[in-house]
Amino acid sequence: DGAGEFLIYLRILLPLCSPSLAALAVLTFLGSWNNLLWPLLVIQSDGLKTLPLGLAQMATGQYGIQYNLLMTGAVISSIPVMVVFLATRRYFVRGIAMGAIK
Repeated sequence: DGAGEFLIYLRILLPLCSPSLAALAVLTFLGSWNNLLWPLLVIQSDGLKTLPLGLAQMATGQYGIQYNLLMTGAVISSIPVMVVFLATRRYFVRGIAMGAIK
């Protein structure tokens, strides 16, 4: 048909791999978003702390745990992960539909 290697990759291979690439994107983002150890070791300033690091420090409070602030922070920190999942949701559905067709 005259298609080159790049066009074969773009029109055939990439659409077949999009569900797995979407899953990889969500899992990679989730792993880097919830990273706790590296920011704990590197960040020195209180103003640069990440949300998971701040939540972990709030959970081990010296004067007690304020559960209302802790749960509010947990909900706020889960919003970006939900946004990434909702942005890649159609690729997951496409992958399930492609696996169901014989």
